[in-house]
Amino acid sequence: MAARLGGKTVVVTGAGGGIGRVIARTFAEEGATVVAHDLADAVAKTADEIGRGGGRALAVRGDVTRSGDMAALAARAVEAGGSLDVLVTAAGVDGAGLLAEQDEADWLRVIDVNLGGTYRAIRAALPRMRAQRAGRIVTISSILGRIGGYGFVTAYAASKHGVIGLTRALAAELGSQGYPGITVNAICPGYVRAGMGLRAQSTKAGPMAGTEIFDRYYKRLVAQRRMIEPEEIGRTAVFLSLPESAGITGQAINVDGGFVMS
Repeated sequence: MAARLGGKTVVVTGAGGGIGRVIARTFAEEGATVVAHDLADAVAKTADEIGRGGGRALAVRGDVTRSGDMAALAARAVEAGGSLDVLVTAAGVDGAGLLAEQDEADWLRVIDVNLGGTYRAIRAALPRMRAQRAGRIVTISSILGRIGGYGFVTAYAASKHGVIGLTRALAAELGSQGYPGITVNAICPGYVRAGMGLRAQSTKAGPMAGTEIFDRYYKRLVAQRRMIEPEEIGRTAVFLSLPESAGITGQAINVDGGFVMS
């Protein structure tokens, strides 16, 4: 195993599956102690996989919509590794639906998990990072946080726009408070071959697998004509946690094969 992040403690929310699981594994491969968090029991499988591969991981179950759970998560991370060096907020839900038709409670849940959950996780981690005067926060937004989307994604797009706004505002806030050693950046994945990118989604033609949606509607819009592999998101998150990226903060980085160019 590489050891570029040896001695570091990394918290990954949403690590029970999809992109979050791969992000957790990627950090473990770099020598970090990973605290994998998710509401689902599957988070234990993530920690087991890391352990079988020779890495160090702790599974913590909890809900990103509960501030108490996030405070407990931060405490467990410090207990496990002695610090909280990196936070990756990968927990999220899609909740497809048209604005005029989607139930209000469903719409608000997408906002509460994706944006509110990011806020709560960061709020819980910040006291420790401030005390250390160092830390890396990596939020997971989406290219739909850059554009309005193509229907059925108003709640999701709104939440991911919010994640980018939170990321930029917090980066400026921390800098103005005298914490240049804490960076905050967002990753904006395109269509990824994992999690939401594979599951059936609502379309005008009815439910359709993510891979079919990509091939039918989006592939021709992507410069590389391919879906992104989840490992590419994991490696970007690792880069944003290394000394080489110390001067990068307040950025939203597209990892999308050239779907959205900015």
